[in-house]
Amino acid sequence: MKISMMKKLTVSLVFALLAVPAVSSAQTFFRFPASQLGDQCGNGGCVVSAYKDYGGRDYACGGVRYSGHTGIDYALVGGFSKMDYGVWAMNAASGVIESSVDGYFDRCNYWDQGNPYAACGLYTANYIIMRHADGTKTKYWHLKAYTQQFARNTSLSCAYWIARVGSSGASTGPHLHFEYWVPNYGIDDPYAGPCGTPYTRWTSQGAYRGLPGIACQ
Repeated sequence: MKISMMKKLTVSLVFALLAVPAVSSAQTFFRFPASQLGDQCGNGGCVVSAYKDYGGRDYACGGVRYSGHTGIDYALVGGFSKMDYGVWAMNAASGVIESSVDGYFDRCNYWDQGNPYAACGLYTANYIIMRHADGTKTKYWHLKAYTQQFARNTSLSCAYWIARVGSSGASTGPHLHFEYWVPNYGIDDPYAGPCGTPYTRWTSQGAYRGLPGIACQ
């Protein structure tokens, strides 16, 4: 009986390990995906409004999340007036702009869950997706219309101003939704914590509810 239970435990642990993306020295690490200049996200200009959801908890076992959330939301303190002033999203690591969408309404303060094609629906966000050297991708969502600075297939080193933060698509206010994707695994979390992944993908993760550092890899 004990041997059988040990075998089951071993198999469970193997499957648990397989469910975690492999760590590699060639893995891309990220900086904070927006400007931290004093008039941008610096000096408390941006705050974490939601982390990735782990079934009711965030990576640190707290409650800063909402059901089904797949990324991290960095909200603009000051709302639409701060958005109108202009806060820049920045690419978190070197890479290539793989895809982008622009031109949608960018002052959403609600979203219609029953109609994803509405003006503030799931499929009406302005966004940029970047592919990095290790095959991982970063996604920058809810961007302000007509502020994207680079075309698709443009190769960028780390920390360019790529577009302004907005409130397009399924958004209740101006914020940057940042998402991290891993080949053969799917959406992952760049934050490490006891209720999340065992390793960080930030060059400097920072404190809980604080902002990651701005050093590039």
